[in-house]
Amino acid sequence: MKGIPARLAVILGAPALVGAGVLLLLLADPLHGRGLMPCFFHQLTGLYCIGCGATRALAALLQGDLAAACSYNVFMMIWLPWPAYALLALWLEALAGRRILPRIRDYRLLMVILLASALIFFILRNLPWDPLTWLAP
Repeated sequence: MKGIPARLAVILGAPALVGAGVLLLLLADPLHGRGLMPCFFHQLTGLYCIGCGATRALAALLQGDLAAACSYNVFMMIWLPWPAYALLALWLEALAGRRILPRIRDYRLLMVILLASALIFFILRNLPWDPLTWLAP
């Protein structure tokens, strides 16, 4: 990471953004149906997108209820560690001035796996048969 302004922006900006997101989830209370923006894709098609239930999943995760978080959106719960790791690695690198955590080696393979699993999840969560109905939020 080059330059003091860029490092400072990451050092201060990353925690501020994460903190703002946490505060927004705590104030909106999406677990009780307040503060939720409707999913436009679901409203137009009647199908659940891969993001449906993600806000409630994050709110449940903030309250420490992993089972509820997975019931809202298991796909997000599986993939959430990757961007969290990448953000933490970037923040630590900006803070220390050198790389602390190893980088993910093959982003292209990771993106292919992400896209393939997103497509599979999208298809499976919209099928009307048990036991697949639990994938719907």
